Amino acid sequence: MDALGFPFLEWDDRVNVTDNPFLRLDWAGLGLMLTGTRLGHWHPLTWLSLAVDKALWGTRPMGFHATNLLLHGLNAGLLFLAGRRLLAADGRPESLDAAAFPALAAALLWAVHPMRAESVAWVTERRDVLSGTLSLGCLLAHLASADARAPKLARRFALLALVLGALAMACKVFAVMLPAALLVVDLRLGRGLRWKEKLPYAVPAAVSLCMAATAQAQTAAVGLARFGVVQRLAQAGYGLSFHVLRTAVPSGLSPFHERSLLLEPGLFLSAGLASAAGAAAVWALRRRQPGLAQAALAYLVVLLPTLGLFKSGRMTVAERWSYGPAMPLCLLAAGAMSRLPGRVFAPAALAWVLGMAALTQQYVRVWSSDRALWTRAVKASPLSYFARSLLADALEREGRLAEAAAERRRARDLRREVFERAAAVRAGRGDPRAVPEMRRRAEAGLDPGR
Repeated sequence: MDALGFPFLEWDDRVNVTDNPFLRLDWAGLGLMLTGTRLGHWHPLTWLSLAVDKALWGTRPMGFHATNLLLHGLNAGLLFLAGRRLLAADGRPESLDAAAFPALAAALLWAVHPMRAESVAWVTERRDVLSGTLSLGCLLAHLASADARAPKLARRFALLALVLGALAMACKVFAVMLPAALLVVDLRLGRGLRWKEKLPYAVPAAVSLCMAATAQAQTAAVGLARFGVVQRLAQAGYGLSFHVLRTAVPSGLSPFHERSLLLEPGLFLSAGLASAAGAAAVWALRRRQPGLAQAALAYLVVLLPTLGLFKSGRMTVAERWSYGPAMPLCLLAAGAMSRLPGRVFAPAALAWVLGMAALTQQYVRVWSSDRALWTRAVKASPLSYFARSLLADALEREGRLAEAAAERRRARDLRREVFERAAAVRAGRGDPRAVPEMRRRAEAGLDPGR
């Protein structure tokens, strides 16, 4: 609830909300939402929800934060309903009753986890909570279709699932993975791979992907020449292990994670090995523990767009990217814990949820100001001159000019050091053509965008 008192942040909130010409409830504004892009994104339904908030609240941030909180609370309730059905794979009433408490524990754990703070407390991330609502609605409609005895009712629920899925894709492009996720759900329900039923999702998915590709090409896309195949695979391995480990142990969290494979190869190697070992373990246990394999597959499917295979921006991972992928992880954890005796499971689950809520209460304050945000970012990514230069900007806006000047000097020195070290690494690898470019960038001065 602390987020209700938070201001808009200079980091993207100004461009996305307060100064966004798209947020108008008239024909011109609706046209811009449908056809325009901003900061490398296309999400017309998200902009529409922000436009409604802006019409109601003006530029007062409390209303925008309240909407995010309400949507997130709704998502926790929807996850409980979906989780109860998924944890009771046979769908019998007695199985649903037995799955109710584990599903409640999973929904609460997911909702109060510190990694949800970024998606909920940052107004710009309305796309996470809104697409989450529609994606969970799509999932529930799909489950209802699978359980319906009458073919006509099943078709109606399937159509509802398709509509909600398409709307989710209009909130955030990551929702294009919904049909693949529903295939995993079908496996969980013992229905087999009903891929033909998912073909209608190809139409809204194609529209969302085309518009997203157009937006990325205009601003934030990173080509293969700058970020090669090896780097993308290394980032994917890092992302796969990052979200699992931080969900289990939420330490070292930050609103900005920028890591360099060139300068920190050991970190990426260890993460890649951990991901490979985890995948091997899941494969070995796939027959004895099908629920583990299904949860792992759902996690991979939903996380896939974030893994850097299609690179944009500077970030290696982001906590907001865990909003959907953490759902199967929490369901898996709660389902595993439910096998403990009741007198152990109930207090253990309660302690876990309360512990995560306490951590979130502390961590969410990172989003209370740009200075708090970039102070935390600098601590988590000490080699990021980008984060340090934005901390200097935040200090300057607060009138702390001496501190801002000091941070800007550190950012400038760090930028030089990073590119000089990169030049030395490139030279050592026998890549002399890249060395002049690294040297030029070392001498180019402080430009966070470069």
